[in-house]
Amino acid sequence: MDKGREVVISGAAGTGKSRACLEKLHYYAQRYKGARILIVRKTRESLNESALVTLERDVFQSGAPMLSGARRETRTSYVYPNSSEIIIAGLKQSGRDNKAKVMSTDYDMIFAQEATELSLEEWEKLTTRLRNFKMPFQQIIGDCNPDTPTHWLYARSHTPRMNFYQSIHEDNPKLHTGGEWTSEGTAYIRTLDELTGLRRQRFLLGEWAQATGQVYETWSAGNDGNVSETADYTPEGGVILWGIDDGYSGHYDSDIGTYTAGSHPRVFLLAQMRTNGTLVIFNEDYAVKQLPEEQIERVSNMPYPEPEFSVVDRSAAELKGRLHNRGIYTRRGAYDVEASIGILQAMVGVDLNGVRRLKVHPRCTHLIKEFTSYRRDDVSGKPVKEFDHGLDALRYLAWAVRYERD
Repeated sequence: MDKGREVVISGAAGTGKSRACLEKLHYYAQRYKGARILIVRKTRESLNESALVTLERDVFQSGAPMLSGARRETRTSYVYPNSSEIIIAGLKQSGRDNKAKVMSTDYDMIFAQEATELSLEEWEKLTTRLRNFKMPFQQIIGDCNPDTPTHWLYARSHTPRMNFYQSIHEDNPKLHTGGEWTSEGTAYIRTLDELTGLRRQRFLLGEWAQATGQVYETWSAGNDGNVSETADYTPEGGVILWGIDDGYSGHYDSDIGTYTAGSHPRVFLLAQMRTNGTLVIFNEDYAVKQLPEEQIERVSNMPYPEPEFSVVDRSAAELKGRLHNRGIYTRRGAYDVEASIGILQAMVGVDLNGVRRLKVHPRCTHLIKEFTSYRRDDVSGKPVKEFDHGLDALRYLAWAVRYERD
């Protein structure tokens, strides 16, 4: 068994990921007296009908002493005859923040079910609690269905910090005997095979694909797409414009190569409006915890002409004042979010002549990642306020070149 510090198993729906993790917890709880093992998820309630069902029904034998005591819904732990213990917790419980309680004790192993629900900060804080030392190694393991390829977990899986495994449906003995599909497996795969689009990619094929509900669905970073080396500043190639979204707080995550979902960086996009009607984004500047005048100074010192005008977040009065002091004329961003998304969407996609009127240089890495991460809420249909700061600056620009240049 892998004894690395961080281990994650990813795979399509029904591949037996959680069962494998729970069997490992049970094995080590039996083997090492006094071991403390945590099963955790974003909310305590979500464990009741997921990990705990599998643990009690499939891992523990009928009549196991660990099953005595409280019912599943109110249980806080499973205690073994050798004094080892599997503790049950959620980072939230009954709508209340439970992190302090979870982080106040020590463990030998931690199993984070559906690890994509956690933030990088939550994952890393959990690793600090691996210090009970009743086992010869300390480990956090997680399982998950695939998410967006820009998710921090997927990025971390490509670093030496984490050992990453891919599970397939043939790994689950309930679905496959090792030689052929069981009747349950045949029926289940038939159900998954009826899925379409991204759900099919993730839940049948186990692929880390772009998030369901991607706002800019026509975005393409492939050949003849929106990302191109030709999208660079060209002298005499058109006027220079800045798109700016104000912000200050946040954290740069080196594992995913961009800012965390809860961050609010201040973003400057440097653009050129080409004479053929193409809007080119040739550079970007993202910053957190930095005064606006410092960022304005840095961007102004880049080797490009001053902008004809900048388009700024309507609520950023102080930032506009700083720009005016620098001699940079400002215009206000769009009033209507959905309307300006529609204008930008038209520029992102292919028009009737087969042309994409938005091009982005590959050096604009943060903006490119936002395009694949910015999505709509599955229930409300509204854009989720994450990974949208460069895109907000860009839709301000798109609105301005459409309606406010004259």
